Amino acid sequence: MAHLADERTDRLLRALANGMPPDRVIQGHALYRGGRVPVMEVVMNTVYGAVNDGAVHAVTLDADDMAYSTCTCPEEAMCAHMAALFFRYCESEGWDADRVLKIVTEGGSLDGDGRPGPADGPEAWAGWFAERFGGVWRECRRSLHPLQPVLQEAKGWARDWPPAMRRLHWLQTVLLVLEQAELAFAGSDPENRYYFQLSFSRSAEPWMRHWLELLHEAGPVPADEAEERWLRAVAVRLRNAALNGRYGLLRWDELYVAWWDHFAGWREAVLEEREVIARLAEGIGGAESGFKDAGAREPGASPADVASTGATAADAVAAGVSSDASGAGKVAADVASAGADSAGADSAGASATHAPGAAASVGAPGGGALPPSSRETAILTALAFFRFRSGDHDGAIDAMRKTPFRHTSTIAGRFAERCLEDGDFDALERWLHHLHDGLRQIRDTAVLKALFRLCRAADDRWPDRPLGVRLMREWLPLSYGELSAHYLSRGRLRDWADLQLAMGVKPEDLDAGHLRLVAKEAPELLLPLFHRAVDEAVRSRGRMGYRAAVRHLKRLEKLYLAAGRQERWREFIRQFRTRHARLRALQEELRFANLAGD
Repeated sequence: MAHLADERTDRLLRALANGMPPDRVIQGHALYRGGRVPVMEVVMNTVYGAVNDGAVHAVTLDADDMAYSTCTCPEEAMCAHMAALFFRYCESEGWDADRVLKIVTEGGSLDGDGRPGPADGPEAWAGWFAERFGGVWRECRRSLHPLQPVLQEAKGWARDWPPAMRRLHWLQTVLLVLEQAELAFAGSDPENRYYFQLSFSRSAEPWMRHWLELLHEAGPVPADEAEERWLRAVAVRLRNAALNGRYGLLRWDELYVAWWDHFAGWREAVLEEREVIARLAEGIGGAESGFKDAGAREPGASPADVASTGATAADAVAAGVSSDASGAGKVAADVASAGADSAGADSAGASATHAPGAAASVGAPGGGALPPSSRETAILTALAFFRFRSGDHDGAIDAMRKTPFRHTSTIAGRFAERCLEDGDFDALERWLHHLHDGLRQIRDTAVLKALFRLCRAADDRWPDRPLGVRLMREWLPLSYGELSAHYLSRGRLRDWADLQLAMGVKPEDLDAGHLRLVAKEAPELLLPLFHRAVDEAVRSRGRMGYRAAVRHLKRLEKLYLAAGRQERWREFIRQFRTRHARLRALQEELRFANLAGD
């Protein structure tokens, strides 16, 4: 059932407390206690109901402005029937009507009615959210619109908090709402799952963008113990969601990678999470779950840092230090928790709710073996991320090859972008080859465009290492547009002209601005292109073709003159007229264009 936002409920409460005599409020409470409010419904920001005190009265409570509330009884001011309907609404929200009566008559607010305070931790807020909104996903029969007011209301509780804590509260709140969206999608009609996926994904996309914006605003490490407690709780929730096989709507693995990429400087938490993922990966067949070096060197880290990191990791495993709700638990407990939360769910619903594209696999273990489940894919993706962050690019690519390429190609593309930003050409070359090999088996337009963009950027940064151009040439004709634009931007006009000849492009199909640029800088490069166009037009054996040939000849004349080859042009046009002397229509067009060759 729909419900009012909390600020509107408070507004109704204050209106009753300030505008209605206490005896009338008590009378309304008595009507409610006597079962005199048989009907109550919330539509938008209005509560509708009926109150029977011997005669049935229709009552409306306008939560935006109490002055617009109405009742069919003779009373002109706020009446007891309105109070009775309000108490019935409070009951539907799970509040104690007697306590509400005390608040209205004696003062106070509903803030403490089961809602945690700022000092309470993330677990208390998650429990409160589950109790208050845990069933809202059942209302999402056609869309996720019922979840939007839930998000607004839940976020509203922290609007007066300090900015850092408010951001953490919102990070968890958005995840809780996204989990509700997953439950709604899992409960949708399987026969129309594709259409539900389109609708639900479109609604959830702004929430995911908002979550990423909040993440980027957070500091790279927690500022104090309270902040660390919230961050660890959100990290555990995010991991469990990514490993949940029933979740097939959203890209939780991308959120997971974005989270740990942002907090890569939080060394203790990264080591603990990496150990948890490594333990989980041990159960996947064919996966080399262990890192090449437990103290793998971070980019830019000194050997002393690596040694201390390895010791810290060993101590963490030995002591069982990891993150639970309060920030101090055990790695083994985290592994067991992750397995318990997701293994059963994966076997129960993974086949029906795999993420889009998860059915196709590139390099699945065992060659012809079944592709990994969504949970295994998430574990391998996380494993690849931590290997990538530690500088083990070969190990990261090996883990990626065991996942469905269509599902993880976007993450691999981001790894390649990071290598480009860091100026690591050798690592970039490995990732570009990984994308290239995967796209040979599974075509994905978005990933292919990303590959071409990376190839162009690599060639711009390392012009002496022609990896990018070589890969784009292998993708012709799909890469024609990108390669042509790249040649022009780099001033490689001869390569650009050769590409047009190789692709059989006609001059009229080229951008006029590009033709003017090349004609100005190197007109001789366009001569073969227009000569071929003239021959093709003449072979058409029609008046329209002859006219096109003459147009190209006029352009050729200008190019020869610009190149300083006037004599060569006169010789060519004389031979051309002689060779085609029997084509009377062509000869007429040549005379009309004054191309006599004299």
